[in-house]
Amino acid sequence: MHGQIQYCWQCGQPATTQFVEGRDRRVCPDCGTILYENPFPTTAAICLNEEEELLLVQRSVNPGKGQWCLPGGFLELGETPEEGVLRELKEETNLDGRVLSLIDLSPSLNGYWGDVLVIGYHVELNGGRMSPGDDAQKVHFFPLHSRPVLVFGTHEHLLASFLDAIR
Repeated sequence: MHGQIQYCWQCGQPATTQFVEGRDRRVCPDCGTILYENPFPTTAAICLNEEEELLLVQRSVNPGKGQWCLPGGFLELGETPEEGVLRELKEETNLDGRVLSLIDLSPSLNGYWGDVLVIGYHVELNGGRMSPGDDAQKVHFFPLHSRPVLVFGTHEHLLASFLDAIR
């Protein structure tokens, strides 16, 4: 339990921790609101070019500054996961895409941002001019057999699921 919620979002009173629904949760002792803490939804895109090379971005921010990962990031309010993965792809690589399929889900617990749930998609590239943007310092295609290790275990998991599915 992260205990990040300090005040009730219904009435503003200080929250306490109580055992509710089988686990410790933040609860408002005044109005009884259970202040659920949920993982942050994020996305990751697996994109291959015509030579079956994998698109990766080198991060310009922490966590993992200077290391490689799949394009992706946190969902914004009011967008679907499919919209989010395409927005993140565009922001980080300046490339456009089309979601082909859901690959897998991969949780990361107690990390830099707390708990996250990464939603992985196979994305077909269909436009744009590749250049780093947003929180990427480089964008590059790598042969699958000689790519760098990905900084996030969730991304390695999603890539393994994708490769298993296409074999």
